[in-house]
Amino acid sequence: MKQRSERDRGVLAEPPRADADEATAHRRETNSFLGNTFASLAYRDFVYLWLGQITHAGALWMDMVARPLLVLSVTGSPVHLGLVIAVRSIPAFGLGLVAGVVADNFNRRTVLIVTKAIVLALATVFAILLLLGQIELWHIYLFTFLRGVSQAFDQPARRAMVPSIVPKHLVTNALALSSGSVQLMRIFGAGGAGLIIAFGGIETVFVAVAVIYAGAVFFTWQLRPPDHARTGYRGIRSALNDLVQGFRFAWGSPTIRGIVIVAAGYFTFGMAFMYVFAPLLAKRVLEIGDSGFGYMMGAMGIGGVIGTLALAAMSPQRKRGQILAGALAILGLLLVAVSLVTYIGSVATAFVMIVFLGLGQSWLLPLINATLLEVTPENMRGRMLGLLSLDRATATLGGAIAGFLAAAVGPQVAQIVFGGACIVTAAMLIVFYPTIRRIE
Repeated sequence: MKQRSERDRGVLAEPPRADADEATAHRRETNSFLGNTFASLAYRDFVYLWLGQITHAGALWMDMVARPLLVLSVTGSPVHLGLVIAVRSIPAFGLGLVAGVVADNFNRRTVLIVTKAIVLALATVFAILLLLGQIELWHIYLFTFLRGVSQAFDQPARRAMVPSIVPKHLVTNALALSSGSVQLMRIFGAGGAGLIIAFGGIETVFVAVAVIYAGAVFFTWQLRPPDHARTGYRGIRSALNDLVQGFRFAWGSPTIRGIVIVAAGYFTFGMAFMYVFAPLLAKRVLEIGDSGFGYMMGAMGIGGVIGTLALAAMSPQRKRGQILAGALAILGLLLVAVSLVTYIGSVATAFVMIVFLGLGQSWLLPLINATLLEVTPENMRGRMLGLLSLDRATATLGGAIAGFLAAAVGPQVAQIVFGGACIVTAAMLIVFYPTIRRIE
């Protein structure tokens, strides 16, 4: 790709892109599993982005283990579990597209630093309230909502930055490694949360969360990525025009529409396991307690790490639409299988199936994001990633329905219903939406 000079573009030049021949040459040069898998770590800015993601993910997974257990200890209600997830997802629906506009019109490094600093402040205040014994249910809802606001602005800026700091043929690799860091920290973060709860109590987990978020702020501060071509903020009317332009671009692209449908199925029916069904299965079906729930999330993380490392090594460039639909169907089958296994009562067998569930889930987000970034121009990437936040907001509906359904028919039957919905969504895409089969 021909690059304009810094003077002509008014921004730093992007790293050189590689075409298919260069990508093939790169694979021949590395010619090893480790070389292919960790190729993106040769780029300084990606290393700092990755380290920031590791620390962020570690704190996030500890929070995701401790917060549902805190809700259950305060209320004892599975309905509140679903509603807390809904509250966390609401900002993604209301602010996701706005966050995409911000990521396209402002410096993305600055956006990341501000959002992570806000999260650090929120985590610190929440931990202090908990230590003082002043926490109430409305505090949990409020802080969860504010955390969701910050997350809405974090993800479009972070993911849109990836194609500007690694070559084109490594975008899938970079996103798989980023997702792999989340899965890795599911092991250490979720498992660590279980140990901390067992020996130090749930309050200590939230103190650790605040400390770890400080690391995320530090690593993000070290980023020095090339800036992207942008016009900057030009007022509300211009921002609204940018939103409309983003919608028109997305609606005019069958590829993007197909990606959005896959993401909607995953967020609505696939995400409820972690937030609603897993804590209920751990405490009320398998009877392994709070720390057991943390170990369950750690087991899922083991599968996730295996899956994302395999994806990073393979970095598929063809038939990704079919792979996406197939991954959604496999996830549904695994959700059903995990629920059926819990009827046996064998904790060991359930944990083995949860490892496979983590593996099956790990491919979806990296492929969704990599495919979306590849078909989107640089100045539109934030908005397209923000568009995915509408799909994430469907987790609000999914989480709420999961909570009410689990209360009505039990978590095992409810999870089977949600797994079946993933399978049905994937089948409908293949049969009625042939565009998904043509996504490369």
